[in-house]
Amino acid sequence: MVVVFAVLLALAANAGLFGIALGVIVTSWLFKYAYVLFDHVVRGVDEPPVLDLNMVNPFNEQRPLAQLIILGIVGGSVALAAYRLPVAVAVVLGVVATLLIPASVAILGLEGNPLKAVYPVALVRMVAGLGVLYIQILGVIAGYAIALGLLGKLHLWLPLELALSLFAVLSIFSGLGGALYERRHELGLETWHSPERTAEKERTVTLRQSQDTVTEAYGLLRVGAHGKAWALLENWLTSRGNTLEDYRWLCESVASWPDARYANRLTDEFVDRLLVHKRTGEALDVVTKRLRVDASYRPKSAATALQIARLAAHGGGAPGVARTLLRDFATAYAGSPLVETATALAQRPGDSGPTSATGARE
Repeated sequence: MVVVFAVLLALAANAGLFGIALGVIVTSWLFKYAYVLFDHVVRGVDEPPVLDLNMVNPFNEQRPLAQLIILGIVGGSVALAAYRLPVAVAVVLGVVATLLIPASVAILGLEGNPLKAVYPVALVRMVAGLGVLYIQILGVIAGYAIALGLLGKLHLWLPLELALSLFAVLSIFSGLGGALYERRHELGLETWHSPERTAEKERTVTLRQSQDTVTEAYGLLRVGAHGKAWALLENWLTSRGNTLEDYRWLCESVASWPDARYANRLTDEFVDRLLVHKRTGEALDVVTKRLRVDASYRPKSAATALQIARLAAHGGGAPGVARTLLRDFATAYAGSPLVETATALAQRPGDSGPTSATGARE
């Protein structure tokens, strides 16, 4: 597009009166496309838009015309100030107006409201919202201006000079849109594509697939195909790397199933993994929650049960859980060499008292 427009503008520069009309049309198309490009970048679209007839429709996109009118009014106001006010004041007004042009373009691009694009409060808010990125945009614009000025002195082939200028214009619009995209949270902008939206969509799809897996496993449970149900759940965990968060989610998902063996087994595996990762407080919480649902639950391993009981009794703030796990330790783990240790722990001062029926924290 840049190449085609550069050739057309070069033809317009050497075509007399006809060239004026061609130049105006192509320039209009350029800035219409620039604003559409700006929209795409601000909304997080990775690929630049393809120029089509709808974009260059003179009745469809009026932001370039509005921006031209704004620049005319601002330029006229600065010229009037230079005529009526001291030169220093006019110079300051001119510099401030020039520095605020990108903010005006950004506001007009976002909202399409010419009045808001010249409203000082809105301009200041835009500059503050972009922060250091606004300074970078001004630096890019200044850099392009200096570079194009130096290239102009080389008297390059006209289509090449025009192509570089057109690229600079589109680059500035793209850069301004990119700055707004980077500050979308601070400015409260809605995007079509963003890492957050992509991640949310992926989470939604993954959650739906996970729920389908659990539903399928529950159906297998209902028909007595326990082996297949277990295999389905274990394969799901393995495919996702056996993460702690997946164990947590799966434990919560099967907690209300009529066959408590699924929740108990998953709880055992989850607690063991938490203990391996030294996340003892979370392991105690998981056991506590399971006991609230099923007071008959006991960890499969005597070592795990004793470790959780110690955590609950000393520093875990859950003496009821400790008493629940210790009261029938000798029966649940008959023959374990840890029975004597558990009995001694249960008889320590401060560990006596009414046994919690549910194992809830007291």
